[in-house]
Amino acid sequence: MTTATAKRPASVRLSARLNSALNEQARQLNTSKDALVRRAIVNMLEEIEDFKAVKARRNEPVFTLSEVKAELGL
Repeated sequence: MTTATAKRPASVRLSARLNSALNEQARQLNTSKDALVRRAIVNMLEEIEDFKAVKARRNEPVFTLSEVKAELGL
């Protein structure tokens, strides 16, 4: 995902507490709330993709280092 593509509006309703925390983080990081939210969404989507990839491979066999070395003749 890139931020260079055309942006489409989206709206999110936040609790007063979450909005206040977001405002504070944006102020501390000298960035906008929009930028923080976009970054958080991108990070979460990447985490979901990583999780799905791990989940898809969880039934694959696992080998110890000594097993790998023995297989390779090391």
